[in-house]
Amino acid sequence: MTGESTFTFGPMICPAMRAKMGDRWYYVATMTFAEIARCVQPVDAIHEKKELKTWIQRELRPERTDEIASYICTQKQRFFNALVLGIYDGEPQWQSVGIEETVKIQGKGLDDRQANAFGIVELSGEESIFAIDGQHRVEGIRRAVQNDNSIREEEQVVIFVAHIKTEEGRKRTRRLFSTLNTYARPTTDRERVAISEDDGFAAATRLLIEQYKGLDLHFAPLLPTSNIPSTQQVCITTAVGLYQMSKLLVATDIRKNKRKYEVGPTPKPIVEQIYQASASYWDALKLSIPAIRKVCLSEPSKKLASKYRHPKGGHLLFRQAGMSAFARATRTLMDRGLSAKKAVARLSKVPLELDNSLWREVLWRPENNTMLHKYVRLAHNIFLSQIGEQSDPKTYPVSQQYQTITGREYRPNPTVR
Repeated sequence: MTGESTFTFGPMICPAMRAKMGDRWYYVATMTFAEIARCVQPVDAIHEKKELKTWIQRELRPERTDEIASYICTQKQRFFNALVLGIYDGEPQWQSVGIEETVKIQGKGLDDRQANAFGIVELSGEESIFAIDGQHRVEGIRRAVQNDNSIREEEQVVIFVAHIKTEEGRKRTRRLFSTLNTYARPTTDRERVAISEDDGFAAATRLLIEQYKGLDLHFAPLLPTSNIPSTQQVCITTAVGLYQMSKLLVATDIRKNKRKYEVGPTPKPIVEQIYQASASYWDALKLSIPAIRKVCLSEPSKKLASKYRHPKGGHLLFRQAGMSAFARATRTLMDRGLSAKKAVARLSKVPLELDNSLWREVLWRPENNTMLHKYVRLAHNIFLSQIGEQSDPKTYPVSQQYQTITGREYRPNPTVR
């Protein structure tokens, strides 16, 4: 047939377990990195290219492949979850290795499922193997093997699923791909803060919580998001809020490589720089913002934050949208040459109470006592404008945006410049 694949990789045997879910048999096996690089084809190399493109919607992103290859080559404690591999133009040949005569559990024999679950998967080498889930990992492994011959024999767990080239087979494979991508869940910011050893911003956030006075888990709890419920009476921010702000506050060279340090592993000196940038910001807040200083130095049992964050509004910096706008404005001034201390001192002169008319319908809706989160960019530029600085970028139309959103004329306050 025109367009048929002529790719072969030779006979291959993989140690495996066989299992069944629903009406689908599958094989949990291991392959070496070298075998994956040699045998798993890019989707574009398989003959029914257009059909496969309808199953696999994700376009390969070179930067993601580079990240994975770098991770493999630099992280000694590397680990991936299983790749799901489709077998096309063939079907794995299963040979069970009966173990019922050699394995006894507490003197009892194994049942049929247990005794015959272990064996080998044999491939002829004529099959086409493609990644249903894990395309970027496959390409990252391929790139890493090319760069570092010493990792060729490292092993990766794979799950083989046979694809039958019929209309029903196509439906089953499409459904599998859809299921994997529908129910797969990316790591949340909360989880990254709690457990990631590679994300430098997460590591620096944990250092803040562990070491910085006034930012322990009482004052920066590990809530699901960065938003702070109005009923929270103790905290200033959240752990996720600290994590997100750490990405804003770092120096330009780290911000430009943010994705690199999110993926990691991040060198300790970079983690320390991220930590110091955040610590300097909070030092500046405590110096220039009395409310922050008082709560940071208080005992959690005093519930002092309730004085500054309550259902009727309160202090702008005790709400995440307000803190985010303020931090962004601080970063803009630092990019223009100011220290964190001087930037925060200047911005602290802007009205910081949510019930101030400046913030009505920008950050606060007094009619129903609701925080607004979608206008953080406008709030960021209002802070700059109020102290006589140009917007960021300098073409951002502060007055026009303010009037459009609030219905009121914007008036800069010359007394705080």
